[in-house]
Amino acid sequence: MRPPDLPAFEDPARPLVVTSAVAFVEGGPLTIVRQAVAAAHDRHENHLFLVADVTEWEPSPNVGFVEVPWARRSYARRLWAEYISFRRWSARWRPTVWLSLHDTTPPVHARVQAVYCQNPLPAWRPTLTDLRLHPKEVLRSLVYGQVYRAFARRNDIVFAQLEWFARFVGRLMRVPASRLVVAEPDASEGPGEGGTSAIVPPRRGLECVYVALPRVFKHAEEALALCDATDVGLTLTFAGTENAYARHVRSLSGARDVRFVGALSHADALATTADADVVLFPSRLETYGLPIREAIDLGATLLLPVRPWTVEIAAAYEGAHFYRDVDEGRAMLAALAAGRAPEAPRPAAPPSDLRRVEGFAAIYDLLAAEAASSS
Repeated sequence: MRPPDLPAFEDPARPLVVTSAVAFVEGGPLTIVRQAVAAAHDRHENHLFLVADVTEWEPSPNVGFVEVPWARRSYARRLWAEYISFRRWSARWRPTVWLSLHDTTPPVHARVQAVYCQNPLPAWRPTLTDLRLHPKEVLRSLVYGQVYRAFARRNDIVFAQLEWFARFVGRLMRVPASRLVVAEPDASEGPGEGGTSAIVPPRRGLECVYVALPRVFKHAEEALALCDATDVGLTLTFAGTENAYARHVRSLSGARDVRFVGALSHADALATTADADVVLFPSRLETYGLPIREAIDLGATLLLPVRPWTVEIAAAYEGAHFYRDVDEGRAMLAALAAGRAPEAPRPAAPPSDLRRVEGFAAIYDLLAAEAASSS
């Protein structure tokens, strides 16, 4: 396949930064791509984004897009894109920086190469129930560790959204701590205009929301168990019909006050989060948990299990309450419904000694500095 032509940048002599994101079309990963694109518009380099659908994006004098829709049609095509096509394309484009947003390290020609790790599957320990409800996801988790490792040492920088995951991928990829950087996503700008809440009036008691896609490790069953009371309503942001796991969760909802509202736009998800009384996030596996960060930025009340990502993000936030098992969480939710502050010890945030940046403007600054030092 012939390499695509570069967009007509206003100043072709500027350094070229390629950011590959061909696998992302929904959820938190797509939000991350939007943040990267927004940061690129304000920079002095030329930025080329490899995406699944160019109609989603607006080019500018220094930001362009190349559509690679075929890379999402199968996992084999995705790996071909990563390891064959991108290498050939980079040989023609000769970028200064190549940043991969989806965990893989293509063997490209670039002065500086980096990977942004945000898929937690290698850290997952699936159960037999997970295998029954979502066998493809379980199979993917078994091979994804090898995908992480392939060509990993080519990376000058390995980004991860939280310290616990940075250290995990450092061990998995066998890269030294000096190359690891914790890169938290940009702060949310709030619901903004046009966002519509999916919380349905009239309210009845306490309204909870869990913003998540219907993936088996999102563990929506725990949200149902927490809201097992007549005065607690729950909104889930999937329809309950998308796949076997979604249908399983719907079958468990029973007589509970549960609303399956389907997938929401990002603006609507933020508006729904802002309108809820309590935000839940019982996922068993996350690299970050962007809805937690967005809920904090909105000043929402959170009820969270004690897990590495929840503690690292929210331990310092006074509006977050942590439970160690479902019974404790249910009791804490009952206290919130009665207008009382839950009584439970707050976990301490872990110590941090890795390099840290926040947002994609800082990520691109670091990559530019790395390129300057290696020239």
